[in-house]
Amino acid sequence: MPSAPPPPERPPGSTPAAALRDNAALSTYATAVQGAARLVYSVIIGRLGSRELLGQANSALSISVLTSLAWASPAASAGTRFVALRRSLGDEEGALRVARHIAQRSLLVATVLPTATGLLGAWWLGLQPVQVVASVVLCWTYSVYVTTRGVRFGLLGFRQVALWDTLAAVTSLSVLALVLVLDLDLLTLIPLAVGYGLFAVATWPARVRGRLDRAARREIDQWVAFSAVGVLAGGGLLQASQLAAHHWSGESGAGDFAAALSLATPMSMFAIALSTALVPPLVAAAGRADRAAVRRHSDAIARRLVAIFVGVIGVLVILSPLGIRVVYGASFARSEAVLPVLLGAVMLTSVALGGATALQSTRRRGPQVVAAVNLGGLVLGVATWFVLAPSMGVDGVALGYLVGAGSASLATLGAVWWLERQSWLDLAMRLVAGVAVVAAVALLTRDLAGPAGVLAQVGGALGFAALWGWLNRREVASLWATLRGAGGDPAAS
Repeated sequence: MPSAPPPPERPPGSTPAAALRDNAALSTYATAVQGAARLVYSVIIGRLGSRELLGQANSALSISVLTSLAWASPAASAGTRFVALRRSLGDEEGALRVARHIAQRSLLVATVLPTATGLLGAWWLGLQPVQVVASVVLCWTYSVYVTTRGVRFGLLGFRQVALWDTLAAVTSLSVLALVLVLDLDLLTLIPLAVGYGLFAVATWPARVRGRLDRAARREIDQWVAFSAVGVLAGGGLLQASQLAAHHWSGESGAGDFAAALSLATPMSMFAIALSTALVPPLVAAAGRADRAAVRRHSDAIARRLVAIFVGVIGVLVILSPLGIRVVYGASFARSEAVLPVLLGAVMLTSVALGGATALQSTRRRGPQVVAAVNLGGLVLGVATWFVLAPSMGVDGVALGYLVGAGSASLATLGAVWWLERQSWLDLAMRLVAGVAVVAAVALLTRDLAGPAGVLAQVGGALGFAALWGWLNRREVASLWATLRGAGGDPAAS
């Protein structure tokens, strides 16, 4: 394992642990800002525009994100990894050369891919010429944004990322409001492109003398190309689900699916941020080749993620009909049946995130195992769409995503269970019982109308939260202690 990068310069009196917590907090904040901006973006279009416009916009955005998975996202990971490695060796100029190479290579790839994806958007989505151009621009700026963000993290520019993510989000939402007020519906993709472009320009790696040697360039490019397979397998199903909804249910159905998806996916970002805070001790134990500590840490992470995400997402599942009505309004009533299914998928992927990280970080063939499992889930999910979506529409697409993402998540947890010889029978029973209770309460309260329905959903959510919190009080308390920095060994409790 490469050694950890040194902390950035810090004021007198601060400690490396405090700097690490500050960086984690800034990273979490930046991720939350972008997630919130994407949610507000969808809500503004849904409220001021229409279901059809929301379906068009989010389907085009899904094409942009799907395009980025082919190179920009693994390039971002390469930026964080290889740049930080050079800095840890004290080679600042080398780190900047790596950063420039990754950013320039991604810029080149991003210049080629959007043309193909823009034409795909014109055929798949039935976009008008202006929208095709906007889709191409969005694909290009989003890919460059993703890569420069990862490179900036590798340079330990956490404050810059937090600052420019905030400015990019504010810019995008301001331009969107102007576009909708002026009835320029064909330009609804441009505000996002403006925000992402602003971030990319502001955080582009500084120029440095010399060029990265050929061997290093080849190593990085090969790593990115190999990682792209796993990234596409892991994230492709989510983005493809929006396109599948558009294909089988048209623009209005895609709008209903987009509304539900916009409320479900922020929890995935929270899961990534939380697992990032919990994983470093696990990786350190793997670096010491301390298998007992790896087993202990992976057990603690799994139990905490189950406690948090079955509880939090379970409450959201029960409240999902009310949430759709409050956020998007009565015209998106069709989304009320889709959101609980998508939240169920997000619940399973969230609780398995620690297991996936454990496999990738502590086992030599772990990345291949995770990629193979995700690829199997992708194939199974797509196959389910072809069976269910023609007759069920967006409901069938949501179920297909649940089947694909859920099977991959459970397989990942099963692999960790087997390889680490964990004693997880009680954890598995708790997970199954929690999901069953959530499903039962949600089904009993979802069809109740008026104030009685609101009271039933809120009461059911509060009752489940109280019961689940009491059953998992030890895990919640130990997680809180770890996040406050008072937990010492996060697996000790």
